[in-house]
Amino acid sequence: MNELENIIKECEKNAIPDSEIDYAEIPPIDNFEGFNFGNQKYFKPIKEQVSIRINKVLLAHLRSKGKGWQSQVNDFLMNAYQNGQI
Repeated sequence: MNELENIIKECEKNAIPDSEIDYAEIPPIDNFEGFNFGNQKYFKPIKEQVSIRINKVLLAHLRSKGKGWQSQVNDFLMNAYQNGQI
């Protein structure tokens, strides 16, 4: 057994079972509206691939932005959503 495994074993031995944790003073989080998830480098939301139809001129403009243009569109739409614009 290595040092990390020993530490984990010791922690598990001293841990309080979930059934004994008192959550009475911790309010439930059930509304994430307006919540800023902070640094996007560490938070990766689940994305879903979809197909949409947009004008050819608009698509050419978006693609001209180079690599990452789809992420920029996603960020733009998310920002509009968070600000109540869509």
